[in-house]
Amino acid sequence: MGRGKTKTQLLFGEAVPFFNRYENDETRRTYVSGYRRFVKYCRQYHNCTTTAQCKAHIQDFADFFVQKGLTASTIHTYLAPVCLFLGVSMATVQKPIRHTSEYTRGRSYNQRTERKDNDIKNQKYEKTVQLQSVLGLRRRELMRLRKEDFVIDESGYPCVKIRGKGGKWQLQRILPEDVMLVKEFFNQAPEGRLFCDDDFRNKISYHSLRAKQAQRAYAHYEKQVATLGGRAKLEAEIRARWNKYNLRNGRPKLFDEKSITGPYFLRGKNKKFARSHNLPWKYDRLCLMAVSVFHLSHWRTDVTLASYLLAI
Repeated sequence: MGRGKTKTQLLFGEAVPFFNRYENDETRRTYVSGYRRFVKYCRQYHNCTTTAQCKAHIQDFADFFVQKGLTASTIHTYLAPVCLFLGVSMATVQKPIRHTSEYTRGRSYNQRTERKDNDIKNQKYEKTVQLQSVLGLRRRELMRLRKEDFVIDESGYPCVKIRGKGGKWQLQRILPEDVMLVKEFFNQAPEGRLFCDDDFRNKISYHSLRAKQAQRAYAHYEKQVATLGGRAKLEAEIRARWNKYNLRNGRPKLFDEKSITGPYFLRGKNKKFARSHNLPWKYDRLCLMAVSVFHLSHWRTDVTLASYLLAI
């Protein structure tokens, strides 16, 4: 007879079906890894034998990593799957506040050693870099692109159809000045996937290229809203996207008008970071939402600012 499962394996096994619901491989792996870390912590430091016992130590888990000096972003990443599975609001857990000034992903100052496999000028990766520079997709989304994914959205704009986080199909717009380049790229591509796995065996920061594209998109919408009727047109397009993809029982959910109204001001450390790097500390909420929805495929303007517009 084989050996039985350990207590750690049994506790972790209870959560596996829950996390397997996530179709996106990267999301699922991140959540599984985070929850496994939590279970090991509970077994090692509190000798927990049931999920209920583990649940009582979520705050201890957060405090443990605070004492170890981990960044706020890393601690949030570790807590997210734990709170999801155990049905606990992250707002109830005391933890460090994430500040843009502490982000390092995709930053030019993160002291990466320059090598052939992370050099965006390397001709071996010219095609992926060229397309990413005008689309701004996540690496896995870029890898999955197929010839038939060049489409038109509900407002008549050329887009690429992507399978984003959580396995959801979304449409990501192409800026007007890039449409011909992207269209030609797709027209000349063979049937099936645009790229092969070998095209992505590198350490290129596709996230930094995504950030630069988001910055280009924000500048584009700033110009648009400054024109006669430009703001009203952009508002209507955002509502059209909301009404098509945010449904409950077949009807659009209530749209929050405040999300596209007025200015967005940076405060505290984020404002200080922006000023020290000669970046704006005041943004237009409507333009932020347009970038979030049409070019980053989510509805989170705070993430758009922190991870993309303030990435230098």
